Amino acid sequence: MTLLPLLSWQRTPVTQRWRWGLVGALWAAAASHATDANALRLIPFPKEVHLTSTYFRLDQPLRLEVNSPVGSVEIQALVAELRRAGAATPTLVQRRGKVPELRLGNRKASRTVRPAFRPQATAEEYTLEVTADAVRVTGAGSAGLFYGVQTLRQLLRANRASAGLPGLTIHDWPSLRWRAFQDDLTRGPSSTLAELEREAGLGAFFKLNIFTYYMEYQYAFQKHPQIGPPDGSLTPTQLQALVASAKPRQLNILGNQQSFGHFTAILAHPEFAPLRETPYLLCPTNPRTYQLLDDLYSEEIPLLPFPFFNVCCDETEGLGQGPAKALVAQLGAGGVYVRHIQRVHELIARKYGKRMMMWGDIILRYPDHLKDIPRDTVMLTWGYDPRPSFEDQILPFARSGYDFLVCPGVNNWNRILPDFGAATTNIWHFVRDGARHGALGMLNTAWDDDGETLNAPNWPGFAWGAECAWNDSATAPADFARRLGAVLFGEPDDHFGHALAALSAPGLGGLPNGVFWKLDTGPLPAPSAAVRAPYQRALEEARAALDQLQACQRAATVNADLLPFFSFGAQRLALCQQRDLDRLEAADLYRQALAAPAARAAELVTQAKARLAADRERYAALGRTFAQLWRQENKPYALDWTLARYRQVDTAYADQLGHLDTALRAAQQGQPLPSAQAVGLEQAPTPTPP
Repeated sequence: MTLLPLLSWQRTPVTQRWRWGLVGALWAAAASHATDANALRLIPFPKEVHLTSTYFRLDQPLRLEVNSPVGSVEIQALVAELRRAGAATPTLVQRRGKVPELRLGNRKASRTVRPAFRPQATAEEYTLEVTADAVRVTGAGSAGLFYGVQTLRQLLRANRASAGLPGLTIHDWPSLRWRAFQDDLTRGPSSTLAELEREAGLGAFFKLNIFTYYMEYQYAFQKHPQIGPPDGSLTPTQLQALVASAKPRQLNILGNQQSFGHFTAILAHPEFAPLRETPYLLCPTNPRTYQLLDDLYSEEIPLLPFPFFNVCCDETEGLGQGPAKALVAQLGAGGVYVRHIQRVHELIARKYGKRMMMWGDIILRYPDHLKDIPRDTVMLTWGYDPRPSFEDQILPFARSGYDFLVCPGVNNWNRILPDFGAATTNIWHFVRDGARHGALGMLNTAWDDDGETLNAPNWPGFAWGAECAWNDSATAPADFARRLGAVLFGEPDDHFGHALAALSAPGLGGLPNGVFWKLDTGPLPAPSAAVRAPYQRALEEARAALDQLQACQRAATVNADLLPFFSFGAQRLALCQQRDLDRLEAADLYRQALAAPAARAAELVTQAKARLAADRERYAALGRTFAQLWRQENKPYALDWTLARYRQVDTAYADQLGHLDTALRAAQQGQPLPSAQAVGLEQAPTPTPP
C-alpha cells in the first residue's frame, strides 16, 4: 500500500483561478497512476475533475448501454476508441429513456440517479464518472453527451494505465457559447469533401461547435459559372454533404461570402468590369453590385441551416478611387462604408432571414459611424499579433452593445509552418480579453494567402483555440503542450510537444515561405564560426524536431497521417539552413579555386558543385512530397502555382551549376576561371580590423 494524496481540482467560473484541495487517502499500488488530476491529458481540460482510488478494467466483457437520444456517431467513435485501446467490442444495448446518457460496464446497470447540473446549465454541460463497475456519461442535452463521449475517448486514448481507466468524476461545461475554426477555401487550396469532413470530425473532437469556410470565388455558382474554377471549387452538393456530416457532431457550418473587397478574381472577368470601384473592390454606387451579391448569396445561404452568415467586408482599401469618388467626398469613406453595410444587411436579414456577421476592422477606423451599423449585427474583431492586450479591438463593440466574437489566428499564412509561439500568445490573450468583456464566442482563423499552405499543421493552433474558448484561457500553455501529442495522436510520451518546441526555436519559428524560395547569390560572407553558428543551431533544432516527429509517428495510434505534413515543414526549415551553409561553403571554395593552381582549382570547383547539386536534389524531392501532400487534402486547382516555384528554383540551380561546369572546364584546360559574381558565388570582402 502506498500513501498518496487525493487531489480535487476545479476552476471557479468567476475568478478563473485554479483551486486545489488536498484530501488524504490510501491508494492501492495498482491505482498509483492517478495521483494528480493535472497529469491527465485532456483537451479541453474539464472544469472540475475529482480523482478517486477506483479503477475500471477494460480487459473484461463489456456492455455499452445507451439511451434513445444517443446518436450513432458517438457510439461508432467510442467503439473504435475501445478497439484501439485493446478492449473487446462491447455488446450494444439500446435502452428507453429521454436522458442523454451512456454507460459502459460489465453487467446490467441498476437504477441510477441523474447527476445534478448547474441551474444555468446549457445543453453542452455533461458529467462523466469512472468507477470500478462502470463508466457513465450524462449530458444536460445531446450536445453535452457528445462532448462527454469525446472526453471518454481521450481518457481511453491518452490516459490508460495497464488495462484500465483511473477512477474519477468530471463535471464540465464551456465558457464561450460559440467556438469556431476556419478553412480558407479561396486563395488557391480548395479542400476536398473528405478533407472537410475530416476537419469537421477533429474540430468536434476538441469540442468546437462552428466550422466555417472563407469564400471569395472558389464556389461553383450556377448563376455565374465562370467565377469558380471547375477543378477547385466547393460545390453546392459538397456543401450540403458537409452540413449533413457536421450535424450529428454538434457542429454548425457557418457560411461566408466576401461582399466588398477581396473581389479581384471575380472582377477580373470582363462582364463584371462595370462593378469595379477598383480591380479589388466592388463599387457601392452601382445597383448591379447588390444584384451580384444577391446572386452569390442565393446559392449558399439556402443550403445552410445555421442562423448566422458572415459577409466579411474587411480591408476595403481603395474606396473612393473609382466611381464612388463623389459620394465619398460627400459622405466620407466611413459614411459610404456603412451605407454599403446597410444594403447588405437588408439582403441578409430581410430576404434570407439570417443574422449578419462582419469583420470589424473597417468600422473601427470610423467609430462615429458604428451606431449606423444595424444593432443585430455580430462583429468579428480580428488581430493576429502576440500582444499582451486586445481590449482596443474589443471595448468599442462591447461598450456599444454589439454581440461580438474574438478572432485570433493560427499564424499559418505565408509561412513554412505556423508560427506556433506567436499563435499561442495571440489566441490565449485575445480569447482571455474577449471572455472578460462578454464575447459571444471565438473564431480561430487560418489563411492561405500565398496559396501553398497545407491544413494539417494548423491543428495545434485549432486545438489550443478550443482549449482557450472552453476555459476562458485559464490553461497554461505548457500544460496544453504536454497533453497534445497524446490526445491528438495517442502517443504515450511527449514527442510531439518537443517537436513543436524545436520548430519554434530562433531561426525556425514562423519562417516565411519567401525565405525558402530565395537563393542568395551574394555577396556572401566568409564562413567563419560566428557566421555559421546561427544556421548550424537552427539546423540542429530542425533535425531534432524531425527526430521527435518520427518517434511520434512510430508511436501514434490515430491520426498518424497528419504527421508527414509537419515533417515536410521541418524538412523545408532544415533545407533553408543547410542551403545557406552550403552556399557559404561553396562561395569560399570558389574563392580558393580562383587563387589555386589548375588541378587544385578543378577539385575545389567540383566540391562547390557537389554542395549545390545536393541542395538542388533536396528541393526536387520536397517538390514531389508537396504534390503528394497537396493531393491528400486538396482538389487539383492551384497545385501548379507552387510546383512552378519548385521549377523556378530548379532552373536557377541548373543555371548556376551550368556556370560552374564552365568554370570546371576552364580549370581543367588551365584557363582563368569566371569571376565569382559570374557564377553567383561572390564573397564579400573580409572587413579590415581597426
